[in-house]
Amino acid sequence: MNRNTGHVDGEEAELAVAAHLVRQGCRVSHTHGLYKYDLVADKDDELLRVQVKKANQNNEKPWKYRLFTEQYQGGQVDIFAGYIVEEDNVFYVAFDEVGRNNFRVNTKDRAELSDHNASEANLLEDYTFERAFRQYMTNTETEEQNETSSSDPVERQ
Repeated sequence: MNRNTGHVDGEEAELAVAAHLVRQGCRVSHTHGLYKYDLVADKDDELLRVQVKKANQNNEKPWKYRLFTEQYQGGQVDIFAGYIVEEDNVFYVAFDEVGRNNFRVNTKDRAELSDHNASEANLLEDYTFERAFRQYMTNTETEEQNETSSSDPVERQ
């Protein structure tokens, strides 16, 4: 039986990310049905909706990978997890950090780049789960503070 290569890659990516999240101290649940996210990661009793994507390699620049994110809107996904099949490596980015259509990551070491390029590039080594989790928590706290400060004082009484 022949299987769609894209589906096989997607399953491999989901399993690799789930295993990586467990190593990061998360409890992981898999979704069943039609959801915009693939996994639920429970970190410190905070539930995160994780959309897993196989990172696509740029043929002209094989050290660059991207995630396509155009089909997602705020409130559907908390964190994107990218899996680089060729390197068996995982990276994470909070939803609010992702560009409108895609997110690009560079697998070169910081030492291989000029100072300017190193400061501008989204380097793989920087996009850890802990970083994405902190970014998500910061964004959530800011949104909650904004909702509290903008509510009508009469309603709070």
